Amino acid sequence: MDKSHFNTFIFSNANKIYYYVFCILKDHKQSLQIVSQTIEECWDKRSEIAPTDLHKVFQLARKLAKSNASYSNVSQHSTQSDQYLQNVNPVLKKFCLLIKDYAPLQAEVICLRSLARLSVDEIALILEVGINNVISILANARKMMRSAIDPVGVLNDFSCHELLPKYYSGNTSIDEEEQLRLFVSRMDLTEIPDADREILLMFLKLGNAEIPVEDSEMLTSKLKELQTGKIKKAFSKFRKQSK
Repeated sequence: MDKSHFNTFIFSNANKIYYYVFCILKDHKQSLQIVSQTIEECWDKRSEIAPTDLHKVFQLARKLAKSNASYSNVSQHSTQSDQYLQNVNPVLKKFCLLIKDYAPLQAEVICLRSLARLSVDEIALILEVGINNVISILANARKMMRSAIDPVGVLNDFSCHELLPKYYSGNTSIDEEEQLRLFVSRMDLTEIPDADREILLMFLKLGNAEIPVEDSEMLTSKLKELQTGKIKKAFSKFRKQSK
């Protein structure tokens, strides 16, 4: 990819990368640093990455995030007070609290699907598991989330939309899930069960959210410095802003 295509590719997906890394690390500054490192490594390997290779970017981000903190430490961190989620998008904060007791792979699958909106095939490549495993994990994670929001509810009221049974089986396509989100955003909200409405609206809001402006500007500045060969200056500036 040339510089122009690379910049468009990276910054159109920066929010998705951030959400995914944040769901692993539960720390804004660390997550932003991983996103920055991911951008740098992708720039170095740009000749090996095509615009259709988004899974390669997430594979790299995952590797960097996991090397930054073990899942056991993240799990221990997440059971403490929600102080670690201060100054974070409140909808993202709610999502992280809902998945705090999920197994790491469950949390990653539902994040990659519902926040990053990646295909089942892409998720399977990133996590190095089978496609059927991704579908099964996604189905279980969605039911767990619904149960957390509505613990006394019964998962059998699908009459309001034909795609809901398919959604909870983990078999909907990205386009079908977009149909569900549009349905929720436009319809009479009394027609759909509270838990389903809350979940789909949460994902809708997160899908339209962005990294804070100051952080986005910092990442843009970092990339410009990398592309002009000022790597040492870029590292120094980023580390100062991350402290």
